[in-house]
Amino acid sequence: MPLYIHYLLLVLGWLVYFVLHTGLASLKVKGNIINTTGLSQAAYRICYNIIALIGILVLLFYNGTLVSPKLIPQMGVVKYVSLFSAGVGVIIINAAFKQYSTSGFLGLAREESGKLKTKGILSYIRHPLYIATILIFIGFFLYDSRLATLISVLCVFVYLPVGIYLEEKKLIKIYGDEYRAYKKRVPALIPFYKTILDNF
Repeated sequence: MPLYIHYLLLVLGWLVYFVLHTGLASLKVKGNIINTTGLSQAAYRICYNIIALIGILVLLFYNGTLVSPKLIPQMGVVKYVSLFSAGVGVIIINAAFKQYSTSGFLGLAREESGKLKTKGILSYIRHPLYIATILIFIGFFLYDSRLATLISVLCVFVYLPVGIYLEEKKLIKIYGDEYRAYKKRVPALIPFYKTILDNF
Protein backbone atom coordinates (compact mmCIF):
# COMPACT_ATOMS: atom_id res chain seq x y z
CA MET A 1 0.00 0.00 0.00
CA PRO A 2 1.43 3.44 -0.93
CA LEU A 3 2.65 5.49 2.01
CA TYR A 4 0.25 8.35 1.26
CA ILE A 5 -2.67 5.95 1.80
CA HIS A 6 -1.30 5.23 5.28
CA TYR A 7 -1.10 8.97 5.89
CA LEU A 8 -4.73 9.38 4.81
CA LEU A 9 -5.75 6.52 7.10
CA LEU A 10 -3.86 8.19 9.94
CA VAL A 11 -5.71 11.47 9.37
CA LEU A 12 -9.01 9.58 9.11
CA GLY A 13 -8.22 7.77 12.35
CA TRP A 14 -7.62 11.05 14.18
CA LEU A 15 -10.81 12.49 12.70
CA VAL A 16 -12.89 9.53 13.90
CA TYR A 17 -11.21 9.71 17.30
CA PHE A 18 -11.97 13.41 17.76
CA VAL A 19 -15.58 13.09 16.57
CA LEU A 20 -16.15 10.19 18.97
CA HIS A 21 -14.28 11.93 21.80
CA THR A 22 -16.23 15.17 21.36
CA GLY A 23 -19.57 13.46 20.87
CA LEU A 24 -19.29 11.31 23.98
CA ALA A 25 -18.23 14.37 26.02
CA SER A 26 -21.33 16.39 25.09
CA LEU A 27 -23.95 16.77 27.80
CA LYS A 28 -26.76 15.72 25.45
CA VAL A 29 -25.10 12.49 24.28
CA LYS A 30 -23.94 11.69 27.79
CA GLY A 31 -27.45 12.19 29.17
CA ASN A 32 -29.06 10.08 26.44
CA ILE A 33 -26.62 7.19 26.94
CA ILE A 34 -26.99 7.27 30.73
CA ASN A 35 -30.79 7.36 30.49
CA THR A 36 -30.86 4.56 27.90
CA THR A 37 -28.34 2.22 29.50
CA GLY A 38 -28.85 3.01 33.17
CA LEU A 39 -25.13 3.64 33.64
CA SER A 40 -24.10 5.78 36.59
CA GLN A 41 -22.18 9.03 36.02
CA ALA A 42 -19.03 7.34 37.38
CA ALA A 43 -19.42 4.28 35.13
CA TYR A 44 -19.93 6.51 32.09
CA ARG A 45 -16.79 8.46 32.94
CA ILE A 46 -14.78 5.25 33.30
CA CYS A 47 -16.03 3.97 29.93
CA TYR A 48 -15.31 7.35 28.34
CA ASN A 49 -11.73 7.38 29.64
CA ILE A 50 -11.12 3.76 28.57
CA ILE A 51 -12.35 4.50 25.04
CA ALA A 52 -10.20 7.67 24.91
CA LEU A 53 -7.11 5.82 26.14
CA ILE A 54 -7.52 2.86 23.78
CA GLY A 55 -8.14 5.21 20.85
CA ILE A 56 -5.04 7.31 21.44
CA LEU A 57 -2.86 4.22 21.99
CA VAL A 58 -4.08 2.64 18.73
CA LEU A 59 -3.39 5.85 16.79
CA LEU A 60 0.07 6.33 18.30
CA PHE A 61 0.90 2.67 17.64
CA TYR A 62 -0.18 3.00 14.00
CA ASN A 63 1.80 6.24 13.73
CA GLY A 64 4.86 4.40 15.06
CA THR A 65 4.58 1.56 12.54
CA LEU A 66 4.79 3.85 9.51
CA VAL A 67 8.15 3.98 7.74
CA SER A 68 8.27 7.72 7.26
CA PRO A 69 11.09 10.16 6.41
CA LYS A 70 12.79 12.19 9.14
CA LEU A 71 12.25 15.94 8.90
CA ILE A 72 14.70 17.18 11.56
CA PRO A 73 18.23 15.86 12.20
CA GLN A 74 18.30 14.18 15.61
CA MET A 75 20.93 16.36 17.26
CA GLY A 76 21.38 16.25 21.02
CA VAL A 77 19.93 19.73 21.53
CA VAL A 78 16.72 18.75 19.73
CA LYS A 79 16.28 15.76 22.04
CA TYR A 80 16.79 17.95 25.09
CA VAL A 81 14.28 20.53 23.85
CA SER A 82 11.77 17.76 23.14
CA LEU A 83 12.13 16.34 26.65
CA PHE A 84 11.91 19.82 28.18
CA SER A 85 8.73 20.64 26.25
CA ALA A 86 7.07 17.35 27.19
CA GLY A 87 8.28 17.71 30.79
CA VAL A 88 6.72 21.16 31.15
CA GLY A 89 3.50 19.70 29.76
CA VAL A 90 3.52 16.97 32.42
CA ILE A 91 4.17 19.57 35.15
CA ILE A 92 1.17 21.60 33.95
CA ILE A 93 -1.01 18.47 34.00
CA ASN A 94 0.10 17.80 37.56
CA ALA A 95 -0.73 21.39 38.54
CA ALA A 96 -4.15 21.08 36.89
CA PHE A 97 -5.02 17.87 38.73
CA LYS A 98 -4.28 19.59 42.02
CA GLN A 99 -7.41 21.64 41.30
CA TYR A 100 -9.52 18.84 39.82
CA SER A 101 -10.59 15.69 41.59
CA THR A 102 -8.41 13.01 39.99
CA SER A 103 -10.68 10.20 41.14
CA GLY A 104 -13.69 12.12 39.86
CA PHE A 105 -11.98 12.80 36.53
CA LEU A 106 -11.23 9.09 36.13
CA GLY A 107 -14.75 8.10 37.16
CA LEU A 108 -13.65 6.38 40.37
CA ALA A 109 -15.62 8.77 42.56
CA ARG A 110 -18.51 11.20 42.23
CA GLU A 111 -17.43 14.36 40.42
CA GLU A 112 -17.70 17.55 42.42
CA SER A 113 -20.30 19.83 40.91
CA GLY A 114 -21.92 23.19 41.44
CA LYS A 115 -18.77 25.28 41.90
CA LEU A 116 -16.52 26.66 39.19
CA LYS A 117 -12.87 26.00 39.99
CA THR A 118 -10.68 29.08 39.47
CA LYS A 119 -7.80 28.62 41.91
CA GLY A 120 -4.19 27.51 41.43
CA ILE A 121 -3.16 27.23 37.80
CA LEU A 122 -6.79 27.88 36.83
CA SER A 123 -6.36 31.47 38.04
CA TYR A 124 -3.80 31.97 35.24
CA ILE A 125 -5.20 29.90 32.36
CA ARG A 126 -8.61 28.35 31.74
CA HIS A 127 -7.46 25.26 29.84
CA PRO A 128 -4.22 23.91 31.34
CA LEU A 129 -4.79 20.42 29.92
CA TYR A 130 -4.94 21.84 26.39
CA ILE A 131 -1.69 23.80 26.66
CA ALA A 132 -0.11 20.73 28.27
CA THR A 133 -1.24 18.67 25.28
CA ILE A 134 0.33 21.21 22.91
CA LEU A 135 3.66 21.09 24.74
CA ILE A 136 3.68 17.29 24.97
CA PHE A 137 2.93 16.87 21.26
CA ILE A 138 5.60 19.44 20.34
CA GLY A 139 8.00 17.36 22.39
CA PHE A 140 6.71 14.20 20.69
CA PHE A 141 7.43 15.62 17.23
CA LEU A 142 10.89 16.92 18.15
CA TYR A 143 11.76 13.53 19.62
CA ASP A 144 10.33 11.52 16.71
CA SER A 145 10.46 14.01 13.87
CA ARG A 146 9.08 11.80 11.10
CA LEU A 147 6.49 13.04 8.62
CA ALA A 148 3.92 10.64 10.09
CA THR A 149 4.41 12.19 13.53
CA LEU A 150 4.09 15.70 12.10
CA ILE A 151 0.77 14.67 10.54
CA SER A 152 -0.47 13.35 13.89
CA VAL A 153 0.65 16.51 15.69
CA LEU A 154 -1.04 18.75 13.10
CA CYS A 155 -4.27 16.75 13.44
CA VAL A 156 -4.20 17.35 17.20
CA PHE A 157 -3.41 21.06 16.77
CA VAL A 158 -6.22 21.54 14.24
CA TYR A 159 -8.68 19.92 16.65
CA LEU A 160 -7.67 21.86 19.77
CA PRO A 161 -9.44 25.15 18.87
CA VAL A 162 -12.57 23.12 18.10
CA GLY A 163 -12.24 21.27 21.41
CA ILE A 164 -11.78 24.52 23.32
CA TYR A 165 -14.78 26.12 21.61
CA LEU A 166 -17.04 23.18 22.45
CA GLU A 167 -15.69 22.98 26.00
CA GLU A 168 -16.37 26.71 26.49
CA LYS A 169 -19.95 26.29 25.26
CA LYS A 170 -20.50 23.42 27.69
CA LEU A 171 -19.03 25.35 30.62
CA ILE A 172 -21.14 28.43 29.84
CA LYS A 173 -24.20 26.18 29.75
CA ILE A 174 -23.28 24.78 33.18
CA TYR A 175 -22.03 27.93 34.95
CA GLY A 176 -23.59 30.78 32.95
CA ASP A 177 -22.49 34.32 33.82
CA GLU A 178 -19.99 33.05 36.38
CA TYR A 179 -18.01 31.38 33.61
CA ARG A 180 -18.43 34.35 31.25
CA ALA A 181 -16.86 36.61 33.89
CA TYR A 182 -14.07 34.09 34.45
CA LYS A 183 -13.49 33.91 30.70
CA LYS A 184 -13.11 37.70 30.47
CA ARG A 185 -10.67 37.72 33.36
CA VAL A 186 -8.45 34.70 32.61
CA PRO A 187 -6.78 33.81 29.26
CA ALA A 188 -7.43 30.44 27.63
CA LEU A 189 -3.90 29.08 27.21
CA ILE A 190 -1.13 31.59 27.92
CA PRO A 191 -0.89 33.41 31.27
CA PHE A 192 -1.46 37.19 30.99
CA TYR A 193 -1.90 36.95 27.21
CA LYS A 194 -5.14 36.54 25.31
CA THR A 195 -5.19 34.86 21.91
CA ILE A 196 -7.82 34.49 19.20
CA LEU A 197 -9.17 31.53 21.20
CA ASP A 198 -10.36 33.99 23.84
CA ASN A 199 -12.83 35.43 21.31
CA PHE A 200 -14.74 32.14 21.02
